[in-house]
Amino acid sequence: MSNLYKSGWVVVDEDVRVIDVNDLIKKRLRENVSARASHSDMGSQEDDGDFSSGLEAEKIDALLDPDGEGTVLKNNSLEELEAVNQELEAARGELEQVKEETSRMLAETNVQIEQMRKNTLEEAKTQGYREGFDQGMKEAQAEKNVYLNKQAQLEEEYRQRISALEPEFIETLTGIYEHIFKVDLSAYHDLVVHLLIDAMQKTDSARNYIVHVSKQDYPAVSAAKENILEETGTLPANLEIISDMTLSSSQCMIETEDGIYDCSLGTELEELRRKLMLITYKK
Repeated sequence: MSNLYKSGWVVVDEDVRVIDVNDLIKKRLRENVSARASHSDMGSQEDDGDFSSGLEAEKIDALLDPDGEGTVLKNNSLEELEAVNQELEAARGELEQVKEETSRMLAETNVQIEQMRKNTLEEAKTQGYREGFDQGMKEAQAEKNVYLNKQAQLEEEYRQRISALEPEFIETLTGIYEHIFKVDLSAYHDLVVHLLIDAMQKTDSARNYIVHVSKQDYPAVSAAKENILEETGTLPANLEIISDMTLSSSQCMIETEDGIYDCSLGTELEELRRKLMLITYKK
């Protein structure tokens, strides 16, 4: 009965009809009494000795009395209502806990989402900086390569120009030497003496020297004999200076047991030209 009473107190909606359980019980009791009375009348006609009365009218009236009807039902309903209220309070408490837990989880989720957003932005920013830096380095390297290629091209052009100019430079330089030594310095007879000393110093294996000079240079070379002996470490008996009519000014020939050496000014200049040209070709 308690479950039945309980369901009678549940209100679903304000517009829905509320079923009063007490009215239903009253109706059912009356129907039961009527049914039992009808059954008793039929039984008494068949066998008067087996008559069994149903519920006493007084008891039913007492149950249905306006002053006392539903007293027990009301008491039971109050208890059930109190129990329902307690359950509702407990449910409210649980609901509040769920709300608090949900709010806490939502707050934590929002914090995590915000942190993820910041991390994503930071990573994107870092990635953007890195990509920008890499792009800048690539562009700088490309520009550097352009300048390096240009520099290599200019250096190659410079080397080609130097290679082309060096022979001309040597020709011009040796021409200047020839002009100075043969024209401006041809009157300085000491030049032949210096060439002679230099050539004799280079012939270490020779002991005896016969020096051939031109008629124009003979007086100056003969006057410098003592200096020649001193500079070359040659004994006086091993050095002879003669005038050679076949030689021109600034020409000088040295005759030794090892051979004849040409130490003329023209020969020296030609040797200088050759050495300079060799240096040019080696480059």
